[in-house]
This record gives sequence, structure tokens and C-alpha cells, in this order.
Amino acid sequence: MSPEIAISPPPSVLPVRDSCQYPDAVQALRAATKSLHETLDHGLPLARPDADVRDYALHLTVLRDWQIALAPWLSRSGSDLSSQALMDEDLKDCGSAADAPSRLPSLSTTAVCAEDDGSDAFCWGVSYVLEGSRLGGQVLYRRLQVPLAPHPLRYLGERHTHGRSWPQTLAALRLQLATPDALAAGCRGAVAAFTLLLARFRQAGALA
Repeated sequence: MSPEIAISPPPSVLPVRDSCQYPDAVQALRAATKSLHETLDHGLPLARPDADVRDYALHLTVLRDWQIALAPWLSRSGSDLSSQALMDEDLKDCGSAADAPSRLPSLSTTAVCAEDDGSDAFCWGVSYVLEGSRLGGQVLYRRLQVPLAPHPLRYLGERHTHGRSWPQTLAALRLQLATPDALAAGCRGAVAAFTLLLARFRQAGALA
């Protein structure tokens, strides 16, 4: 059995008293994950001008492993994970480019478990990161559909047909994270999910 990746604990997030300064739950989630989001945006291989099918295979493998690892939390918030089938189809079309990423070791969720207080709010914070990655995928699709043709890029192009829309996600987050305690738990969930995603990209050699 492959060894698990050792994941460092997530960075500290907004305590309850600080989260209260944000009048909107979405603003608080964005503030809590801002530095993590910037790290990913600045280093994501698929966002580079010369991105190729090998970069896409790596991107898919990391996202697939990450979503599978976080499935217990995502399921609790009602996230739709059926689009994982699109990843599998795309990886088949990547051919040999998908071989190296497929040999990554197991992904540990120990650090996520340590942050989880058992609340639904924590799970909604995790879901916020998943749905945000879906929104970013639509941007990537518009930029890559021509350079990476004839690959169909199913996951990036069709992911929006699965689960909640982005406006529905934001509305649900505002409803679910309506109290200071729930908001703090949601921020912890978002940071834990984002930290795990960055760790996986680093393990795959895709981020410094």
C-alpha cells in the first residue's frame, strides 16, 4: 500500500470575534482563503500560457484525489460529486500523459479531521472551495478549449451542469453560515480544504 502524504495543519483562520467584522459570509470565506487562493492562482500549471495535455492530466488527477478524500464532508453539505465520471473519461483521453500522476500516494485527511467540529457549517466551508474550483474551471475551459483541441475537456466544459450553480452556492452559504459560530466553522472548513488541495498539488510537483 502506498504511504499517505503528511499534511501540515491548516493555517490559523478568522476567530469568531474577527469573522464578525464581515457583514457577509461570502466575504468572510474569501478573506479566510485569500492567501491560499493567490498561491494556487500564481502557481497552477494549467493556468500557464504553454499548458498542455500533460498539465491537464495532472490537474485532473489532483482534483479527483482531493474530491475523493473530501467526499465525507462534501456529501454532508449535499455537494454533487457525479462529475468525477467526467474526470475519468478525460484522463482516458489523456493517454500516457496521465500515467505519472496516477502513481501519487494516498492522500491523508488527518489535518482536516483535526479541524472538523462535526458541524454542517464546517462542511459548507469545504463545499465553498469545491464550487469555487468549478467556477475557475469554466474560465480555464474558455481559454484552453482551442489550444488543447481535440481533447474535449469534459470536466472543465461540462462541470457547470452538475450540482448547484454559483449563485445558488452563495445563497446557500449565506443561509448556512448565518451565525458567528457557524461562520467561524465554515472558514475553518474552507481553509482546511484549500490547504489539502495545495498540499496535493505540491506532492504532485505542480507547486513550489
